[in-house]
Amino acid sequence: MNKILNMQKGLLLSLMAFFALGFTACSDSDGGGGQPEITGVRVCDPEKADSLFTKSAQGQVIAIIGNNLNSATGVYINDQKVGFSTTMNTDHSIIVTVPSESDGFELTAFNSDLKDEIRVETTHGIATYAFKVLGAGPVLQRIQGTYPRSAGDILNVYGLNLYSIESIYFTDATAEEIATTEWEVVPGNHTAVTDYKVVKQDRYINSSQNYEVSSQLSLTTPDLPYSTGTLVIECAAGIVYVPYYKTPGKPVILSVSSDMPVIGEQLVITGQEFVQVESVSFGDVTLTADDFTVAETEDQIIIDIDKVPSKGSGSTLTVTTPGGVGTFNNFFAYGCLLNDFDSDVTDEGWGPNAEYGTFGVGGTGNVAHLNSYGQWWGQMIFFKKDWSGDPLPLPSYDVIPASASTDNLYFTFEVYDGGSDYNNDGTGFQGYLRYSFWYANHIAEGEDPDVLYDNFAWVDYDKGTFENPDGKILQDINGEAHVGKWYRHVCKLSNMTAYKGKTYQDVVNNGIGIVRIMSFTQGTKTGNVDVYIDNIRLVYIP
Repeated sequence: MNKILNMQKGLLLSLMAFFALGFTACSDSDGGGGQPEITGVRVCDPEKADSLFTKSAQGQVIAIIGNNLNSATGVYINDQKVGFSTTMNTDHSIIVTVPSESDGFELTAFNSDLKDEIRVETTHGIATYAFKVLGAGPVLQRIQGTYPRSAGDILNVYGLNLYSIESIYFTDATAEEIATTEWEVVPGNHTAVTDYKVVKQDRYINSSQNYEVSSQLSLTTPDLPYSTGTLVIECAAGIVYVPYYKTPGKPVILSVSSDMPVIGEQLVITGQEFVQVESVSFGDVTLTADDFTVAETEDQIIIDIDKVPSKGSGSTLTVTTPGGVGTFNNFFAYGCLLNDFDSDVTDEGWGPNAEYGTFGVGGTGNVAHLNSYGQWWGQMIFFKKDWSGDPLPLPSYDVIPASASTDNLYFTFEVYDGGSDYNNDGTGFQGYLRYSFWYANHIAEGEDPDVLYDNFAWVDYDKGTFENPDGKILQDINGEAHVGKWYRHVCKLSNMTAYKGKTYQDVVNNGIGIVRIMSFTQGTKTGNVDVYIDNIRLVYIP
């Protein structure tokens, strides 16, 4: 680590020397006492040494270029003092690092008393330079308003980091044209939006520990001579756009909270243009407007599942609106199932075994119930195709591509946690679920046929401290573990060492002969276990 830090320090010093030598050569001496002046800002990259910038990302090392900058007593960005090396302060340059919000630096977007400028104070005067420090890149998610749309109508615009806005306009170019065309200026005929206001700017720290802003704008629609086009917002940190329609556009399904929800589970369909939704269908199940709820923002459909399609009736989810039909494939793709506890698979017969039944908690047909653990050897779901040793049937390549990375393949099941202590730090319970696969076909010599995933690691066994290195036990695709409701739990196949860096074809070639899900603990702390499981399967989520 010290070697890496020293290398980084050496590189920074070399860049400092590059700028220092490059700009002191223009002066007879560094001792000038004239009025200081900033003529530009450059990044510390020799390949870009001739380029000047008026805005920068946070954390960027920059060189402030000018005249009579020697004997600086302070450097300020957005009226906030930043550190600099006085030994590298020359008549023509000062090198500083643009501060970050995570270090307490404030952006002008959230404090109107601050100025978008660099200020250098010296013993012989002050120099300023207009300069913008950027926040996170903008994301334009959707627009919402009544149909048909006309001049004067109010549209609500939702996104992330929609601040430091430089312009808002409509263009008759489609979003697809903008995405597939090289341009310096957004193509098409532009119609400016002159009347808009900020409704919401909620700033928070996201799961990546970076500052993010949930944004909502309200704008008045100008008179547009076209029925389809694109809304464009240009922010200091980037340009974003979203399709615009005067009449409802075709609905688009982006994601589902589960590909195979069980009875009693709430399904959330996320997408765009869920306007005046007429029906939602999957297989031989068709739901009408009274059977679901559409979010006010028209980007989600919420369904309380009380029926599931019969096998063989189709695996496409469709949303129908006046604007058209949106589809999502491999929804209730029963060919992905390894075990739903109603199918013809064989229990391995080892104990202690899970309980199987209906239990009154929901699920589709029989479910498995884990309600105890053992130290190093716990209660389990343990099954195979049959006693012949043949592999379990796996999804076909038209459902999961042979080339699919195990980073996008998930060992998945629906789960209902009745209040287990797996993720309850207050109990100190050192329990988890172990997933174990046995290869069915030939494997390379020396390769372990037992593919394990533990999601558990000791920090200090003597002190009883541990961590879950891949996140919460029984987490969903967003890293959350829920209690008291059915949801989809996922575990990447690449988390299992034997599958890391492999493809789905590798998985098929080795075959899966036996699957085990075991509840147990490596420690001595007791804890509550109350987990119901249904629809064990493999899914592909690109």
